[in-house]
This record gives sequence, structure tokens and C-alpha cells, in this order.
Amino acid sequence: MRSVRACLLMLMLVPGSLLSAQTSPEKHLVQAFALEREGKLTQATAAIQTLLDAKSLNAPDTGKAWNILALAYADQESFALAQHAYEQSIHLLERSPNNVKDFAMALDGFGGLYLAMGDPKTAAKIKLKALHLYEKIEDHTGIAIACSDLAGLAFREKRVRDGRKYLEHSLKEELLPNELDSDNLAAISSMQGWLAQVDGDVSLAITRYRASLDLWRKGHGEEHPSTGWGYILLGNAKAEAGDVASARADIELGLDILDRTLGRQNPRYMTAEIAYSRVLDRMEAHAEADRIRINAEQELKEFYREQSVRCTTSAAAFR
Repeated sequence: MRSVRACLLMLMLVPGSLLSAQTSPEKHLVQAFALEREGKLTQATAAIQTLLDAKSLNAPDTGKAWNILALAYADQESFALAQHAYEQSIHLLERSPNNVKDFAMALDGFGGLYLAMGDPKTAAKIKLKALHLYEKIEDHTGIAIACSDLAGLAFREKRVRDGRKYLEHSLKEELLPNELDSDNLAAISSMQGWLAQVDGDVSLAITRYRASLDLWRKGHGEEHPSTGWGYILLGNAKAEAGDVASARADIELGLDILDRTLGRQNPRYMTAEIAYSRVLDRMEAHAEADRIRINAEQELKEFYREQSVRCTTSAAAFR
């Protein structure tokens, strides 16, 4: 949901001369969002909840506040709370015709939440609605991000033709005036790597994944989940190319970073373990590979089962 943060930042940060004219609640909203971006989730959650309890924001800003709260809850894997916050944000913003971009971003984040909860079909439908809103206001940044996300969802379901179409659209939007940050560009590059793998061009896949990793490292350093995931993607491609020793080193490094930054109960870590098991299989360490894969698959299944129990089916309208 990094893309939502980038777009929200552009909307909320204003020149200093204008910031001084903001009301105090608006200033507090900007400050709370800064806390969320810095990973100070407990403080951000408390600050936003205080604003919401005070009822001092107008309807659109209240919608933004709920969106920020949803991001913070999602980062803490409090998915049921995040879902409720997104619902409140969407309810307010869809009634604000002058805040189409805010509404699109709330939908974008909501779709990302459903993907994190293991429901890619609902995620795709929600993100497609967000894309249509971005297109309505000719927001090239939003279009590029949404198309990149939809490409990944299509590749996940082996709808290669659709994924290729979305990725091509994203790359075209990347050439137009936009506010894409390094995370957005890294994500788009990783989609190019995924398509290259699907097309059997492993060399190109390695190049694109390495470019993504470089962007994530430059933007966040080594100790960040995106950087850890970048090593997993690169290692997976190297394994396909037959460079199993280098692949194992990259994936082990990625796992260590994900362990320190997300923990072993995070679904991304479990998914990375499955990738690691495939490398071990290629090295003929079959027993160890089977043990890791079976454990990770069981943990993933249990994780998504728990999320489906905790969360309601409020996205029925998007199904």
C-alpha cells in the first residue's frame, strides 16, 4: 500500500505559506500522516483517533483521516480494524464529488488490504474501480500504479494477456508527467521482471529485478521489507537461470531481512520460505525443502483462514 502513501503525501503537503493558514485540525492531520509514514504506528493511530473523536475535521478530511488510520492498522496486520477504517473513508469520500482522487486512493488501499488478506479476486475488482476513477481525472500517477498492481494480479491468476496489457499501460503512463516515487518505479520494474519470467526471458527478469532491488535499497537501505522482498525476487529468478548458489545466498539474505523487519508470522515471510524451498529442491536437499514448504504452506493457509474469520464480507458490492 505504499502507492497510497505516496499519493496522499502529495495531496497533504502544501507550501509553507499555505500551511500557516491551515486550521489546527488540518495541521494535526498532516502530522499524524507523517508519523504513519515514519512507521510510528501507535502514535499515528492515537493521533488520528483523537482527531476523529473531536469531530473537528470536515467530511473530506475525515475521509482522509480514516484512510490514514486504515494504512496504520494494515501495517500492524489488524486487518479487521483496517477494513472498518477503509469502509468509513470510502463512505465519506464517495459522497464528495470534488475529492475523486482521495476516493480513488481509498479504494486503491482497500484493494491492497484484500490482497494482503488472501482475496486477490476482490482486490482486482476494487483496484479496477480505482483505475477508472484515476482515468476519469487523468491522474497519470494513479493510473500507472493501479495498472501495475492489476498486472501483478493478472499474472498471479495466469491471465498473461491481461497482465501484459495492464503493464504496457502502466509503462506508457510512466512517460507522462507524474509523481511516481522510487517505490512505485521499483514495483513497475518488478512487474516487468515477472512478465519476463512468464515469457521465458530469465536474463531480462534478473535485470529488471536487480533494478527494483537497487531502487528499494536506495530508498530504504538494507533493513526494510521491500529490500528483503527484492532479494527474494532476484534470487528466485537466478534459481530459474540455474545459478542456484547465488540464488540461495540472495534468498537467505532476503529471509533474514524479512524476519527482522516483519517477523516469521507475516505472509510475505512465509511466501519467501516457499521460494527458498524451491531453491533447496534444485540443490537436491529435498527433505529440507519439503519440510520448509509444507510448514510455510500450512502457516499461510491458517493465516488467511483467520483473516477471513475476523473480517466481514463488506466488499460484496465489488464481487
